[in-house]
Amino acid sequence: MRIKLVAVLFLLIGVLSSCTNISGESSGEMDVLPYYDLKGLVEQEIPKLDGKTVTLTSRVNGVQEISEKTFTSDQWKDELGAFFEADINKPSLIDSYTTELQKDMLIHRAKPGAKTTIKEIIVRIVDDRPIWVTFKGSSESMFYTSFINGGIYMNNREDRIDHFEIESTQKIWFLKPNNMKIQGAVK
Repeated sequence: MRIKLVAVLFLLIGVLSSCTNISGESSGEMDVLPYYDLKGLVEQEIPKLDGKTVTLTSRVNGVQEISEKTFTSDQWKDELGAFFEADINKPSLIDSYTTELQKDMLIHRAKPGAKTTIKEIIVRIVDDRPIWVTFKGSSESMFYTSFINGGIYMNNREDRIDHFEIESTQKIWFLKPNNMKIQGAVK
């Protein structure tokens, strides 16, 4: 009886220890990113923008407002949040996009039938540095349609983001579409 108990205990310990991650094996995070690292680019640029003034042009359903603001790093993360959400380097999306190179542009496009919100990312790269990055996205259901486009444009002389734009349109069944566009020019 005691031998059975010891055997079961060793078996249980063996099963439980086999469920942990052994050093050197994948932890679920991707070691090599399959697509352009949009999230990484924005994270790298935000500290350079800390304390910078931006001229924001906001248009909501045709009503335009222009303002100047100075953002902290956390506020920049919120302002550029759409670019974090547009990052396609997720394990669930690893086979969802095609990648092609046309001259100096890297293009990721959603494969036909892929269940993705982001449909396209285009990066123009010159001298191994991004000049601009754009994305297009959309999602549809029976009652709801949404489109989003965004772009970041670099100032290579100052090695930081020069300006950005985000445009979004949402249409809910039986209601008028809501359109919002934000453009920011960093000073």
